[in-house]
Amino acid sequence: MFEPLSDPLYVPALPARRSALGAYDRLPHRVRACVTPLWVVPPRAGRVRAMGRRPSHPLDPDPAALAAHLGATLHRIETAQRGRPAWVDAFHVEDEVAHLAPGLRQTPAATALRPVTGVERAVEQQTACAEAARLSGGGLGVRVFLPRLPDERLRDAVGRLLNRIAFAHCPLDLLLDLGAVVDEHHPAEKWAQRALTLLGPLHPWRTVVLLAGSFPPAYPADYGAPLAEAERFDWDVWHMLVDGPDRPKEHLVYGDYGADHPTSHDRPVKAHGGSPWGIVRYTTERTFLLARVPTRGPDHADAVRAQAREIVHAEGFRGDAFSDGERWLLSCATGRGTEGVGRPGVWVSAGHVQHMAQVVRALRRRP
Repeated sequence: MFEPLSDPLYVPALPARRSALGAYDRLPHRVRACVTPLWVVPPRAGRVRAMGRRPSHPLDPDPAALAAHLGATLHRIETAQRGRPAWVDAFHVEDEVAHLAPGLRQTPAATALRPVTGVERAVEQQTACAEAARLSGGGLGVRVFLPRLPDERLRDAVGRLLNRIAFAHCPLDLLLDLGAVVDEHHPAEKWAQRALTLLGPLHPWRTVVLLAGSFPPAYPADYGAPLAEAERFDWDVWHMLVDGPDRPKEHLVYGDYGADHPTSHDRPVKAHGGSPWGIVRYTTERTFLLARVPTRGPDHADAVRAQAREIVHAEGFRGDAFSDGERWLLSCATGRGTEGVGRPGVWVSAGHVQHMAQVVRALRRRP
């Protein structure tokens, strides 16, 4: 079995959809070895559910279908991971006791998956995940959402959680999640620094990850033709912490949401209809390049190819030898190959591939 990394290089939080799972599977082996995903099981149906907030309404109208959705998703995660370590967060499907500790079936592929818990989860979920982590030996992720400046109440809540799961005697990973950081004035650095001060001393964490996402939730209105640009503030926040004068004592691992907005985790798999517009995306050293394209219509293929050409001719495009993401963009732009212009799922998948490859290269280049 693949030996779990004690210090991952990069942790992308990705929805366990076919587009993201396929992107991870398409990474070159040397890149994939540096990536330890946090897979989030998306809702099956019903309303959109925000991560970290427990709704009063049932999560799914069909418990049997929910169980099947969870089982199928976990199987796809295991297949993509091939025994490599990853965290699995089933927040969106934790309706039944049987769903509280997903994936921790005692099979070689499943035992590399680490369950995720948090202070906002039910007590039954916390103890079930700890028991699953105790049996598998792979460890447990404690995900802490930071929607505001944390204070001693958060520290105390995490302390109570640690006492509750102490019986597992397993390695614990602290996953600090800032969520969406799409504004340069967001005090994300201060929030993260405060969280590290409060939570770092509570436990000898095996891994400490800082997650944030800067992919815009909607296409920017004030863009310059033909491509819009969005700053990667998540990348800046992490750098300000690890390279700043008050760098944390803990080794802080970089994490993000890939080439998509954090709310991509919250959308049900079974959604009605679809938008007439989608986004072809590309990640540069400091920004996302965004091309708004139609998803249907008689001229949609020509429009997608035209925007793909803008991306491949843009400054910072890394060439088709870099990853499958670049190869797809060039194939789309030139009309060569058999893949065509794709659909939204293909555009997201190609975006994730090149994004993860770019992040790994940037992190490996650091001294």
